[in-house]
Amino acid sequence: MKFKNTIILGLGLLFSVNLARGQESQTTFTLEECINYAWENNLSVRNNQLSQLSNEIALKQSKMALLPSLSANGSVGKSFGRSIDPVSNSFVSRDFTTGGFSASSSVTLYGGGVLRNTIKQNELNLEASEFDLEKAKNDIGLQVATNFLNVLLNKEQLENVKYQREITAAQLDRTKKQVQAGALPMTNQLDLESQLASNEVQVINAENALNLATLSLKQSMQMSADVVFEISAPEVAIEDVKLAMEDPSRIFQVALDNQPDVKSSELGIASSDMGVRISKGAFLPSLSLSGSISTNYSDQARQLVGTQSINVPAQQIGFVQGSNDAVFSNPSTQTVPVYSDIYSATDQFNDNLGQSLRVNLNIPIFSRYSNSANLQRAEINKQRAEIQAQTVKNTLRQNIESAYNSAIAALKSYEASEKRVAALEESFRATEQSYNVGSANFVDYQVANNNLFAARTDLVRAKFEYVFRAKILDFYLGNPITLD
Repeated sequence: MKFKNTIILGLGLLFSVNLARGQESQTTFTLEECINYAWENNLSVRNNQLSQLSNEIALKQSKMALLPSLSANGSVGKSFGRSIDPVSNSFVSRDFTTGGFSASSSVTLYGGGVLRNTIKQNELNLEASEFDLEKAKNDIGLQVATNFLNVLLNKEQLENVKYQREITAAQLDRTKKQVQAGALPMTNQLDLESQLASNEVQVINAENALNLATLSLKQSMQMSADVVFEISAPEVAIEDVKLAMEDPSRIFQVALDNQPDVKSSELGIASSDMGVRISKGAFLPSLSLSGSISTNYSDQARQLVGTQSINVPAQQIGFVQGSNDAVFSNPSTQTVPVYSDIYSATDQFNDNLGQSLRVNLNIPIFSRYSNSANLQRAEINKQRAEIQAQTVKNTLRQNIESAYNSAIAALKSYEASEKRVAALEESFRATEQSYNVGSANFVDYQVANNNLFAARTDLVRAKFEYVFRAKILDFYLGNPITLD
């Protein structure tokens, strides 16, 4: 049976190791996988998770404050020389051992609403920390999405410059043949070789820009730079990306209901209002109930077991003045206590057991300005929370307006660039044909080529600018960040 369990455990560990290796060896990431990876490894997200855990502990503690407190203590000691026996409360001049146990408990019956309001405040703080965690994830998601789209942009830019290099290389091949045939001068070939070298530099610069964009994406994901990494994304077509709403004010109204930073700031106002109520509760009387139980022991204590009568004979107590006759007391009988030689600790604990129960009323009369200062600070904190909430809303509105205007501008730029590319493609085709037959010089060819390249670059940049801004607006509407 043990051998079978060992085999199962070993297979489980092997599967876990292979699974972990499979996750580490993953080299292709979609946008959603990049965001999830960043969430799992980002320190800001972890810090917000710890803040949420701290608020959970604070809430639990405030709820437990409603319950009675209970404490117990015990002691054992040995005394030397003359001292007071705590059991008999008399002086003794010998060594003795004492011990005791006690327990006490108290509960607040009424505290001006401080305990209840503290629970409500901690509930609000916990809920706000949940939204803060969501806000941290959203910020990381937006940063990763920005870098992800930047990688896609640089990929398309790299393809654009490679395409330009291919055009120049093909033109150079044709020119070489024409130069060899004597149809074109050697300068045309040299000019195209120079142009091809410039295209090679553009390719290298585009590759460097792509590497930097990829590095920025890795860093936003908290991924090491030496990890082999590729992104996977569907073909992004601008026709498939539509603005969800045509009015930024409507987008803002929807965002007010779903953005976590707005909800967190509103909960901050409610929490600070509870802080004001807690501070006001300090001015009210408080009522508590407390009780205690205690007992003790001494090795010098003796247990009373009864009494006995003792006959006291007549004794001389003096003389008669003058005659000097002796005076005697009358014989009598006295009752004296009888103690046992053994008084066990158990019997002493039972006999010395004491209990107490108290109702305590505390009425604050003068707190040396402490309560008033706390109340004023609480009211200031509430005003700050209100300002912070309004600041969050203003920032949200400004971000939405900026994203919307940027999206509209990028769309217009894309449409204009699209027409420009179509026109310059025709212009370049005509110039290329003229250059091939010798009716156009290299300067005309180079200008047409560069204009087409610049137009395609602007087209790609406007495309991704529009896609990004549209996705931002879609995110403010409460939708997940995706390219699908």
